[in-house]
Amino acid sequence: MRFIVYLKIDPATPKEEIAKLLPAERARVAELKEQGILETLYLSHTMMDIWGIFAGDSLEVVQSAVQSLPFYKFMTAEYTQLFES
Repeated sequence: MRFIVYLKIDPATPKEEIAKLLPAERARVAELKEQGILETLYLSHTMMDIWGIFAGDSLEVVQSAVQSLPFYKFMTAEYTQLFES
């Protein structure tokens, strides 16, 4: 199953927190790509809105992957399953 996931970083998140977690976030994104769970990621120009294409056996698998991101504690997430033809 594939999902487009919209992630919104809370604009009130301290920039210092983002800077501190950025190396871990990048590393986790790379791991998810290596595992085939994360196919692609798109950032808005503000870098506060993120869209990703994730793949997994279920919504729960994808949610677990997204929740493993270090930035997740500052995010809201919306999941939309994609049509597979």
